[in-house]
Amino acid sequence: MQMKKAMAISMIAAALSASAVTPVLAQTAAGNHAVQINASSFLVNANPVSIRTIVDGSVTLASVRDITNAIGATLHINSDHTVVVKFGENTLKLKNASKSITVNGAATPLSHPVKEVAYSTFIEPAAFVKALGGSYENNAISTVKLLDGAEHAIWVNASQLIVSGTAGEGREDFLVDAATGKNELLLKSEGASDLVLSPDGKSVAYSDANGAVFTIDLSTKQSKQVSTDSSIKNELQWSSDGSSLFFLQGDKSSIIAKVDLADGKVTKVLEDKVDYKANLEVSAEGTQFAFYVFKQPKVTADSSKDVELDDVAIDATGTEPQIYFYNAKAADNKPLQLTKDTADKVFLTLSSDGSKVSYVSVSADDASIGQLVTVDNAGKASTPLFADKDVYQLVQSGSKLYLLTADGSSTNAIYEIDSATGASKLVQTVSDSASELVVSNNSDIAVLIDGQLAVSTNGSWKNITN
Repeated sequence: MQMKKAMAISMIAAALSASAVTPVLAQTAAGNHAVQINASSFLVNANPVSIRTIVDGSVTLASVRDITNAIGATLHINSDHTVVVKFGENTLKLKNASKSITVNGAATPLSHPVKEVAYSTFIEPAAFVKALGGSYENNAISTVKLLDGAEHAIWVNASQLIVSGTAGEGREDFLVDAATGKNELLLKSEGASDLVLSPDGKSVAYSDANGAVFTIDLSTKQSKQVSTDSSIKNELQWSSDGSSLFFLQGDKSSIIAKVDLADGKVTKVLEDKVDYKANLEVSAEGTQFAFYVFKQPKVTADSSKDVELDDVAIDATGTEPQIYFYNAKAADNKPLQLTKDTADKVFLTLSSDGSKVSYVSVSADDASIGQLVTVDNAGKASTPLFADKDVYQLVQSGSKLYLLTADGSSTNAIYEIDSATGASKLVQTVSDSASELVVSNNSDIAVLIDGQLAVSTNGSWKNITN
């Protein structure tokens, strides 16, 4: 008797031990055969989630209830065993063994029937997520409604960007999660300047159509007016300590000035009576500046002809942009012209210590290619750093320069340049439709491709806007 009792206890213990081990061998509702239930890893809106799965034939099915819980949908079961899932504006209905699901009253076919195992319903995850209005790829589920398009972007930190686009007569700026594309409206404006990010990444600044300056706290989304000065302010640039903003002042951008954020006071830094400055760059110390100067073309009209004929001659000789450097501490207090050649110059950057400028030089010759050029702040050393490929764009990130260049028949390339040594290395390739390279101070990379913003993640590109 004692032996039989011991054997019974041993068998019960073995059964309990087996039931605690995953994967689980569960009987189907019909009791026909055992099915192995696994705990599989999914990413749901970029967050890791464990979801039960089974393999039916050669097809992997996932738990309806687990996906529903993970995305925050609701589920209930009717008396006729119909499973009803509601998410946003979508209502899904499905039954065990069904080869279709009903989405908002319309039947949608499934390539593999619904399966019920151990009183849980399993379905092809791609079909289920798509029916709920989400997207699915390689065990990654996204239910975030992405922004429609993007025209400009800046990194806030490793996990967020500010994405801007036209909206009616104005512009909308959104905070966008770099992993999921989840977005939140930050500013809707008409006539406002582009948002510029503070050095600590905690706020942005802009000027409105009347010249007033505002900052927005990115954690609270609260806007604060910091200056009522009504002068035109172009190309706002933060000081490295975040206490003031430099800008080009006036309708002809003739003056370099700054506004103190504590009291809103505006002071002039350079007033040399030279009009049409552009692309203002400021050193970390806030005393050295680089900028373009554009000369206006010479326009002559025949005084003997009626002005309504609009018969004028335009001479653009000598109107190519030239780069100037200004040191506010210098004794002569005059800007120094660094370039005098006839090539176009774009994407001007100034090193943080103010020792040199870099830019892309583009000759008027149709056969020429864009070249990265660096010039010291005395204008004496002009060095092409990268002449291997046609350079489309230059972005500065700390002590590094990043280039978007031509690559092949269907791709562009992104290169990293050590600004001290000039050494270059290939970072990644991207579609030849890429129009803008976006790099953070920590070398996070994103690109605009055909109006969509894509973020580089583990060597591949992921769209976070439509």
